[in-house]
Amino acid sequence: MMEVSATLIAVAKELAARAKNSLPELQEGEEIVREWYKNGVYSRETRLNGEIFLSQYDFRQRTCRRMAVDERGDRQLLT
Repeated sequence: MMEVSATLIAVAKELAARAKNSLPELQEGEEIVREWYKNGVYSRETRLNGEIFLSQYDFRQRTCRRMAVDERGDRQLLT
């Protein structure tokens, strides 16, 4: 049972690394606020010069997108 858990953890780490490598590179001064996985999409929220950005990698479609998020939580697609 312990070997199965270790294997699952290794696979999860590899998938997270693949998603992170697919997301746009952080710009100078950009900081990661939080990262999470939900419903097949790996998401990373970042802050740059007071603005919030959301980058997502969809494992099912193997696509990446980046959005700007305003104070109300509305999103504007950037890529």
